[in-house]
Amino acid sequence: MISKSIKNYIIFNLILFITFSISVNSFVSIENINVISYIIFHISFIYFIFYFYHFSLFFISFFYGVLFDIFLLNSVGVHLIIFLILTLLFIFFKKYLLLMSSYQIGLLIYFVLIFIFFFEFILAYFLNNIFFNLFEFGKYTVISLIIFIPTIFFLNKFNK
Repeated sequence: MISKSIKNYIIFNLILFITFSISVNSFVSIENINVISYIIFHISFIYFIFYFYHFSLFFISFFYGVLFDIFLLNSVGVHLIIFLILTLLFIFFKKYLLLMSSYQIGLLIYFVLIFIFFFEFILAYFLNNIFFNLFEFGKYTVISLIIFIPTIFFLNKFNK
């Protein structure tokens, strides 16, 4: 039992690392690869926080928050704040969240994903004066809708 949980923990960390690495690289000719990887990272991160409680979640949130901010925004703040608040909220409401059905959990993960993108765009504007338009938010939402179910299915396969 313990070895299976450690194996799942390592696999999810590898998924986070790979999707992070792809999302911060700049494939200029295929920009949507970065966007898709960025979205998959966020879905995996939310899923990881939801299903795995461990003290290392705060370290992982801090680590990836700082790295995303440095690589994508050239300043620390937006991702770090969002990831740490998300981790705290999920841990605080953990006992209530585990009472949800799988359908409700899927909807929760999707809506949390959209809210994360929205608040990242808002914080990036206020903290870094980076303006994102409504078209870009719509693009993230549509791509999220398309890849959400296959990504959750893939993550569930590893979690079983």
